[in-house]
Amino acid sequence: METIKLLFVEDEADIRLIVRKAVELDPGIIMTTFDSGVEALDAIETDGLIFDFALLNLRLPYMSGIEFFERVRLLPGMDNIIGALITASVRDAEVAAYKRSGLHGYISKPFDPVSLSKQIRSIYNMARV
Repeated sequence: METIKLLFVEDEADIRLIVRKAVELDPGIIMTTFDSGVEALDAIETDGLIFDFALLNLRLPYMSGIEFFERVRLLPGMDNIIGALITASVRDAEVAAYKRSGLHGYISKPFDPVSLSKQIRSIYNMARV
């Protein structure tokens, strides 16, 4: 199974914990978390971090998950990152916005922690085709 370097940006600590525990079920996913897009962008730029997949809360402080994805793809080595939203808001307007931004999918909240890694891998594999 291919290793995926996962960037997870979520401002709610309880969701970060649940996702961390869920992703630990798949030893091939290595996750790094940030609680804001600003913090994540700063760390990526400062430390030269590279990720394969970004899982992003739609509603983040200071910038949306969509805006973060558009900005992170401009950084060196991040132009091919695959991205998905994790959101409770799956209205037509949000779906249209994520598609325009180049994001590859979304995972609805509430999500099933047992199948979360499979959902991540499914979006990742479909985007690479």
